[in-house]
Amino acid sequence: MARSREKLASVRIDDSIAFVGIDVVGKSVNTLSTPMVERFEEILETVIVDETVKGVVIHSEKPDNFVVGFDIEELQGYYEDPDALRELVARGHALMEKFTSLDLPVVAAIHGQCLGGGLELALACDSRIASNADKTKFGVPEIMLGLIPGGGGTQRLPRLIDLSAALDLILTGRQIDAGRANRLGLVDDVVHPGILLEVAAETARELGGNDHRSTSYSQNIGEVFQDPVKLAARTPARGMVFNRARQETIKKSGGHYPAPLRAIDVIETGFSEGFDAGMRAEAEAFVELVQSDVARNLMNIFFMRQEVNSDSVVDGRTRPFNVKKVGVLGAGLMGAGIAQVAAFNGYNVRLKDRDTDGLGWGLNYIKDLFDKLARRKKLTEAQADVYFGRVSGTTGYEGFKSSDLVVEAVFESLELKRQILSDIEALGNEDLIFASNTSTIPISDIAKKAKRPENVLGMHFFSPVYKMPLLEIIRTKETSRKALATALKVGRDMGKTCIVVDDGPGFFTSRVIGAYINEAGWILQEGGRIEDIDGAMRDFGFPVGPLKLVDEVGIDVGQKAAGVLQESFSDRWDAPTALAALAEEGRKGRKNKRGFYDYAGSDSNQPDESVYDVLPGGRDRRRVDRELVQQRCWLAMLNECAYALEEGIIRSPRDGDIGVIFGLGFPPFRGGIFRHADDIGLENIVEHMTRLAEQFGQRLAPADILIEKATEGSTFY
Repeated sequence: MARSREKLASVRIDDSIAFVGIDVVGKSVNTLSTPMVERFEEILETVIVDETVKGVVIHSEKPDNFVVGFDIEELQGYYEDPDALRELVARGHALMEKFTSLDLPVVAAIHGQCLGGGLELALACDSRIASNADKTKFGVPEIMLGLIPGGGGTQRLPRLIDLSAALDLILTGRQIDAGRANRLGLVDDVVHPGILLEVAAETARELGGNDHRSTSYSQNIGEVFQDPVKLAARTPARGMVFNRARQETIKKSGGHYPAPLRAIDVIETGFSEGFDAGMRAEAEAFVELVQSDVARNLMNIFFMRQEVNSDSVVDGRTRPFNVKKVGVLGAGLMGAGIAQVAAFNGYNVRLKDRDTDGLGWGLNYIKDLFDKLARRKKLTEAQADVYFGRVSGTTGYEGFKSSDLVVEAVFESLELKRQILSDIEALGNEDLIFASNTSTIPISDIAKKAKRPENVLGMHFFSPVYKMPLLEIIRTKETSRKALATALKVGRDMGKTCIVVDDGPGFFTSRVIGAYINEAGWILQEGGRIEDIDGAMRDFGFPVGPLKLVDEVGIDVGQKAAGVLQESFSDRWDAPTALAALAEEGRKGRKNKRGFYDYAGSDSNQPDESVYDVLPGGRDRRRVDRELVQQRCWLAMLNECAYALEEGIIRSPRDGDIGVIFGLGFPPFRGGIFRHADDIGLENIVEHMTRLAEQFGQRLAPADILIEKATEGSTFY
């Protein structure tokens, strides 16, 4: 055991400083774990008895990360063992206190990601020195896993920096760079990576020379609060800060995620009852949250996403083309968005539109996105200029022959897309990969007359491209492995989570969201009110309701997609006339300020009552049962997911769950649509869908795969 623990952290003594180097052998990142806690305990015992040691520097032996948190796989093992978890948390708290109360100065030398338990380890040190590398980031992302910091972070962070800033970091999980950390007071100095250990060692010597003594938070809490800013956190103003945080949390989470509210409670306990009470509250809350269904689901999503991001899909021997230049056809919202993300991630981009007005709009949109990043201090102005300088524009095909990958993002017209593909192939670059960003048209239809169909595939981005994490890559029966491997690499280089699906009308995501919106349209046509339908699905956990979503996408765009899907699945796809009637009236949603909602005033969340004038029943609407709306809409969505799995459009339930969560906004706390179905029970679902189909239409009749699994008593996972 001791030998294996030595592979986690080493110690060397140089000129009176003990350098503790963290390196989890065989892993790309350092994580905390029970063996790591044991190793730290061993090292501290060694350091304490060595009279030559005058200070300690903790650092990472890995080139690009400090410590990224606690081992999540180990945490999953405590789902049904709260006593063991409680013991682990207590041991972790004791270890952090040992660092804090050690009669030697302890300095954290931080290069790369310092997250979660890694940041909590750094907080327990007397000083923190960070490298100025772009990869050096700080954060406590536990909230993203349905948890709170469990190593004292809820108590130490708000005592070290401003309370509001600490709440923001803990409640959002956002990461900050070294410069921002320094301005907040989270780190004491920011230096070049080449002198990081040298500066950290000198800091330790200086602290030791100042007759260093324990600065235990529990023993010296009064001294900590001499800062006027932190003193204000003890006054009635503190209550306002916590109340505002609760209000914002409930507004954003809809009450579906227990961790943020527990975090606020725990932090407030520490301020009102003292550090030790706060630590006890943190421990108890952490244990409870690890065992919650929400945390279980969010941790599962974390691992599913890791699997998808590392899945080669094709065999490991297939090497992608080396893409340096990306061509983008169409400078509208999608095309310009794709170009901006490609440029941001290091690609040179050639952007084309049919006229100078369209091209100018796209280039201005791209520049504005980079300028916003500079204003938010995510980039320097010089960096923003360099990134924007990677994009060049044209109204012809000049520069496209030298592109390695061309992404087409033009109007949803099969003829137009075929013509553009023909134009690109005529340029003569036989290795060029052509990707269509179409949302519904089968790629095989676009490639039907292609000279090199093996180089054609789909790359379906989601709007806004800079924000949405999913990329749906569509392969046809003729798409080569090399083309697929190339699209995967480019997509991942752009920071996207990529799922690979087979070709077909609407692929996966478009037909699934189409079924969801289709059912909402039926409820509207039956007399339901806009706000009741959208409100029910927001309560279910979606970020926006289905009708609001149609407004954002465009009613006209939605109807084109609906037409493709209805034609392709006419045997079971029964569409309402309500949505078509609105499109025929000229309503396009937000973009022409005529949709389901009123965009004339400042509040765009008020339904436009005139919508009802073209619908059956007019303005005489009825309230619909909230739970019934939810059941019809999410089960319609599940049914289409099941059909896609049955037909081989998606390769696994995992890919389907990643697709609906990161592309369509399915609530993450439910774990994914297939996992949520498993939790409810497929037998129950089939029974419920059968009743709904009898009442509202056979489109809700369960797919064969659902019936088969329910009969067998099996599950998707």
